[in-house]
Amino acid sequence: MTTKIAGHEFQREILRRAAAENVVSHAYLFSGPDGVGKKLVALEFAGIVNCKSGGGSPYECECGSCRKVEKGIHPDVVMVEFAGVRNIKVDQVRDEIEEKLYLKPFEGRFKVVIVDEAEKLNNSAQNAFLKTLEEPPPASIIILVTSRPGALLPTIRSRCQPLNFGALPERYVAEVLTEKAGLSPDDAELYARVSSGSLGAALRLDAETMEWRKELLSSLGQMSAGSATGITSLAEDLAESASGDPAKLDLAFRFISLWLRDIAFLKIGSGDVSNVDMKDELAALAEGIDVPSLMERQRQVEKTWYDIVRANANTRLALENLFIKLARKPGSGGGLSGNAGRRAASIGDRI
Repeated sequence: MTTKIAGHEFQREILRRAAAENVVSHAYLFSGPDGVGKKLVALEFAGIVNCKSGGGSPYECECGSCRKVEKGIHPDVVMVEFAGVRNIKVDQVRDEIEEKLYLKPFEGRFKVVIVDEAEKLNNSAQNAFLKTLEEPPPASIIILVTSRPGALLPTIRSRCQPLNFGALPERYVAEVLTEKAGLSPDDAELYARVSSGSLGAALRLDAETMEWRKELLSSLGQMSAGSATGITSLAEDLAESASGDPAKLDLAFRFISLWLRDIAFLKIGSGDVSNVDMKDELAALAEGIDVPSLMERQRQVEKTWYDIVRANANTRLALENLFIKLARKPGSGGGLSGNAGRRAASIGDRI
């Protein structure tokens, strides 16, 4: 069986050596972009520490333990996922994580619990989980997987061994999209760039989502502080869509952050943009704003995401406030000018 993991050889070697030398940590923090293979590496490590044939990868070893890990049926390897949940609360930590963690290994050396999207743990849940990290049960390994390590409390991060993962090469992502998704080379390159080297994110994109991306970003670029109707309708549409699918809100924030990054790159003279199909529009925006203002807007995007996801702020009001700040006119701190009322009203139908 061939490996399912692309790249991350350095991180995988660190884990293989830890298992071979019996210096496994009780808790790890796997952080890096979404969709680059962090969970696959976590499962590989869970297989290695429980391997019956000397520490092989479950994607290559044929022993019974590794086969179970690869198929997702090993009793001592637990993947905890909270799909569609915005905040993981204290009772969910106790029921879904700690209850499983405190069961003794049934047939392996270690009980391994992998918590995906650990950034969804709210502060109360993190504080409750802290005691488990400080005094873990014997023969247990906790792996927290996150794309936003800054959303975890410093006390949580300090009690885990960190392992950082980078993006996959865009060329590799484009090749996979051409082979598996049947995209043309040009579309595959665009999808790979927009996903920032995240294969998982790229595979979730489609033509409708990519068109919505263009309309969303074009609307933001055309807005001015005076176009209150456009700002309000865009915030309302996005908030309504996110109420049914939180993943769409995360996608919108990812697109907006990448849009600001592209404008900053063009401002400093770099043509290495991700939204290559919008390069002319982005270049025009770069002429009317300075880099410090772009950095402040990027900070506001991160803050708004935190306020909505972690502090339970009103989604519509938080988005409306963000869009007003993004649309601030030149002369009031540097901004992106225009009127988005014509475009914004129709975007909600595409979200």
